[in-house]
Amino acid sequence: MSEINAYLHALRVSLAGSDPALIQDALSETETRFRRQREHLAWAEPLLSGPEAVARILGELGDPGTLAETYRQRERIVADALGPVAPALPAPGEAPEPPAPPRPWPSFFGVFVDAKAYTSLVYLLAGFFTGIFYFTWTVTGLSLSAGLLLMIIGIPVLVLFLGSVRALGLGEGRLVEALLDVRMPRRPPLLPEGTGWLNRLTNLFTDSYTWKCIVYLLFHFPLALTSFLIVFTAIVISLSLVAAPLTTLVWHLPVAVGWDQEYFLPVWLACILPVGGILGLAGTLHLGLALGRLHGGLARVMLVRR
Repeated sequence: MSEINAYLHALRVSLAGSDPALIQDALSETETRFRRQREHLAWAEPLLSGPEAVARILGELGDPGTLAETYRQRERIVADALGPVAPALPAPGEAPEPPAPPRPWPSFFGVFVDAKAYTSLVYLLAGFFTGIFYFTWTVTGLSLSAGLLLMIIGIPVLVLFLGSVRALGLGEGRLVEALLDVRMPRRPPLLPEGTGWLNRLTNLFTDSYTWKCIVYLLFHFPLALTSFLIVFTAIVISLSLVAAPLTTLVWHLPVAVGWDQEYFLPVWLACILPVGGILGLAGTLHLGLALGRLHGGLARVMLVRR
């Protein structure tokens, strides 16, 4: 297998400077194509020697530099398809408008029209429930696997648990990419590649990605819980301030109740509070963007190979 390892190394060198998630996808897909093609040749042409089969497959894959450029081109096509709509073409004779420079962060009130701010809030609010599931599944799986490890059934349970952890890592990566717009691996296999099932199962225990998924799923819960409490509290307070005129002037609801009397907001204060509520909603969206980048950065560190 030195030939494919040398080819993958050359492909990695050719992809130097690209997104780490793209490099991981390219290497994983290339290795999978090589192994599947070799299995096909072993069945279709059993008289073909090993070196001849490897040479034919590498010839079909092509030059590593050309293949690397193909992956880069595919990435640009996907990025253009998922990116913002391009401006309309100018009329004949009119000069095209210069493209607006990319803004690294929206303006204070411009965040209200930033779709990523709302998808980040959705991710942070949903993260509370996914975090509970991840934490419960991981702790239960580790405890059950450790308890049954001395029995024959313990090994299959541990293998299934580690495979499920890698599947959850893949699912979380897809969620991060969809809601936080962070490029994540799209083709990590549930089982590592290998020359046979025994070798793949062995690689399942020695692959660092498996254990990084476990650490990520455990650490995701406290971070998601903290983010959920912060964002949910900010949203409730901001919406309460915006709704102050309704509760005071329309519904005549008190803001507090004492032993023998009810307290109402003054009319002037009820009319001013919505301004603070709008400012609070804008700040909450900015906070959601910042926390979303934090979660996306953590996912990149733990779920993307380097």
